[in-house]
Amino acid sequence: MAWTWTGKTVAALTLAGLLVAAGCGTATAVVEPDETPRRPSAQATLIARVSMALDATFTAEYRWSEGGAVTVWAAEDGTWRVDVPDWALGGTVDVTVAWTTGGFFQCAAGRCVKLAGITGEIPDAYDPTVQRPFVEWLPQLLDRHLPFAVAQEGDCFTLTPNTVVVDTPMPPGKWCLDQSGTILSVASGDFGTLELAAPPAEAADTVELPGEIGDADPLGRKAPPEPSPTVDPSAAPTPAPNGTPSGAPAPTPSPFPAGATGE
Repeated sequence: MAWTWTGKTVAALTLAGLLVAAGCGTATAVVEPDETPRRPSAQATLIARVSMALDATFTAEYRWSEGGAVTVWAAEDGTWRVDVPDWALGGTVDVTVAWTTGGFFQCAAGRCVKLAGITGEIPDAYDPTVQRPFVEWLPQLLDRHLPFAVAQEGDCFTLTPNTVVVDTPMPPGKWCLDQSGTILSVASGDFGTLELAAPPAEAADTVELPGEIGDADPLGRKAPPEPSPTVDPSAAPTPAPNGTPSGAPAPTPSPFPAGATGE
């Protein structure tokens, strides 16, 4: 009778072959070592910390190199407020800039003025700029295509322009953020240096404007021009020491002796 290969026959022969091979030696698995994980780039580390900073809510005080302490309020509902000392009218008036559900406001001396609508922006003439790192420039740091080379040293990241551009979307400078996303300091030629003065405090539920909203004009940074002195025409002239009123011209002595005709 002819031999016929069946599925069972092939399986049995295959199993026998494996058993013979196993009896001849022990197979050893070779485990290749894992590659050393790459260290994140400075920009990737910065982006990770900025992502946490954008979600942070807090109240914090920053020492300002231009003088005084700037207080930043990042409220739970997304509204914000920044108190800036000695900014308006030639450095004689403290101001607050804030964004609420009503728009952008400037407050000073107990009164507040609306600067722009909720989707607008603060006009340059009334912009102290120290609020920009927290509300304008921080989100831009998430863009991997910003024209900056990023260098890291500890918790600090230096942004240097890496292309020839007329205007960068934000100024170069140095940002220091810890691993939890807390902004420790920001340095820029636009406004100097802000440095965290103490650990941030608990955030407010929403910011409150420090004054009543009115229709007055906002305050600029420059001191107002000194008013020109005015003369009251109804005021009596002040007598001069010789008895002649100061408002009247003094008599001019004649070059000729009395009685002479000059002829």
